[in-house]
Amino acid sequence: MFSDRAADMVLRARRMEYDGWLIVGIVFLSSALSIGTSNYAFGLYVQPLQDTFGWTRTEISASLSFWAIGSLTAPLLGRFMDNHGARPLLAGTLALFGVSLVLRPMMTELWHFYALSFLQFFAFSGMNTLPAGRLVGLWFPKSKGRAMGFAMMGNNFGGLTVPILTGYVLAVATWGSAFVVTGILAFAVALLSVLFVHERTPGRSTATSGAKSSSATSGLPGLTVKQALRSDAFYYVTVATALGSFTYSALLPQISTHLLDQGTDDAAVVTLLSLLAAFGMAGKGVFGYLAERFTARIAMMLSLGGQTALISVIVAYPVGLHLWVIVPIFGFFFGAYGVLVTLLLQENFGLKYFGSIAGLSGLVGMIAAVAGPLMAGASFDYLDSYGPAFMAVAALFVTAILLLTRVKSPLQRLAELSQE
Repeated sequence: MFSDRAADMVLRARRMEYDGWLIVGIVFLSSALSIGTSNYAFGLYVQPLQDTFGWTRTEISASLSFWAIGSLTAPLLGRFMDNHGARPLLAGTLALFGVSLVLRPMMTELWHFYALSFLQFFAFSGMNTLPAGRLVGLWFPKSKGRAMGFAMMGNNFGGLTVPILTGYVLAVATWGSAFVVTGILAFAVALLSVLFVHERTPGRSTATSGAKSSSATSGLPGLTVKQALRSDAFYYVTVATALGSFTYSALLPQISTHLLDQGTDDAAVVTLLSLLAAFGMAGKGVFGYLAERFTARIAMMLSLGGQTALISVIVAYPVGLHLWVIVPIFGFFFGAYGVLVTLLLQENFGLKYFGSIAGLSGLVGMIAAVAGPLMAGASFDYLDSYGPAFMAVAALFVTAILLLTRVKSPLQRLAELSQE
């Protein structure tokens, strides 16, 4: 009888582990679609839309400004997740994302394009960072760094695969068909999330058994929103991560143009960007593990420090064989950022109100989203090079590192006080 019970416990443990990795895999696919479609494949649609409607490139590219909507809606979506769990958020935003794509062939006016782009970016944070933070924290409390690294590798995977799929459909069909195919994939992942995503982990079931509250926050460790906002750590972490996000807005979109302007040939730049994305995947896994061993704060400081050093080399020496080493290694340090932001918030504020706290913290990232492109553009227009903007980003990273040295986890302090 004892052996039967032990065997049953082993089978249940294996099933729970399988469930956890299946759920992380669904988040991986959701992240791949959101980033791959919105970031990497966008440029493939510009010429077909211009040919069909006569819209200017400025008018088409202006749709990317709705990216800021994702930051504005993150606190609302985060609060929804805290109250109702990750599954309805993930499924609902994937469905909304799919709708924003499958309706594109029906567009006849520019405002239709903008309205659908609004829906696309409204759903954005609910497809990747918010559910990833909650689900990974629940299912992998002891190995969340590595699990988060895998989940966020979806960003890079989307960058490698979605443009290939989009390019193929554009070659054999129309731009409308390409949007529809991607939208159908979003609906498919939404269905997977409805069928397989859940939060019935063994530890949580034990913690909440017999509890009167059925809230999605029941039994979860962490600070309330009010406690987080009263801590210095919230402001240090928020500003530091906002400064770190300048790499997305001021550096990454312009690095290929910078290398081309400085004399690196087209074929080499394309290959270097592919290597950057591939090494970014490796960086997510390695830095996720480092966050487990040495804290997410230290791992983030290392990531930003590595980016600072490598940006300086790229600016000083933009042509040469050394780029085949420097650019991939930069991708390795850069790729870690998306993982470490979520782990840093969990480390300091816990899971209980992770969605609300992450949403509020992410609002400051809008500054980088708006200021980054302007900084890069002004650098080129007035100084004839993106190099000064890149060095300004490096200086912002140094500032972020200094801010992180001052972070003392309020969650850890709360645990210490409860034991006294």
